[in-house]
Amino acid sequence: MPTVEPRPQPYRQMELNPHAANGSMHSPERVREQVEKLRQQAELFEQQRLQSESQSRELEQSTFRKARFNDDLNEVGTRIHNAVRRIERELESMNKEQHELELVCDCFKHHLQILSALQPEMWPPDSVNERLQDAQPRLQRAYNDFEEAYAFGSKYRHTDVLMSKPGEEPEHRLTWKNLKEEMARGLSFHLPLFVLILISWAIYQLITTP
Repeated sequence: MPTVEPRPQPYRQMELNPHAANGSMHSPERVREQVEKLRQQAELFEQQRLQSESQSRELEQSTFRKARFNDDLNEVGTRIHNAVRRIERELESMNKEQHELELVCDCFKHHLQILSALQPEMWPPDSVNERLQDAQPRLQRAYNDFEEAYAFGSKYRHTDVLMSKPGEEPEHRLTWKNLKEEMARGLSFHLPLFVLILISWAIYQLITTP
């Protein structure tokens, strides 16, 4: 079977844009259009860049504010937590002292009831010795409990009710409050004298200075 050779394709001229063919692609109007499109694209890219930078700055500022807020949150929370712990410990100490003072008060009331019921003026003469023998230990227990309560009065930090016995002058304790009061009294006493000396020295300087 004879081989059929392919027919040669006719030369196909490159298709040209009719406007390009006649040179309209490079016309001033076309150039202006392309320049305008490029300008618009450049403006769009610039807006996108500025928007991206603005978002980055806002994100950075938000991150910074959040970190600062978190630091403040932790600091304030820690301070409040420590304050709560201190207050709780103080309340526990106060409650403990209150409970102990209530026990002391109940003990004193019990002794008062016992001592009030003795009434030695009502004892018949023939039973004085027996009554004394029975009443003396009760009086001694009341006295011992009374002395013991006031012996440990200095251990209470929130009250000085057991620091001095009724009818006795309280012992002077040097506390920060007392120290400030003493300093204030000393300052009020010496300040006028110091001001007078200062004025006298100033007058002397004025007189003696040529």
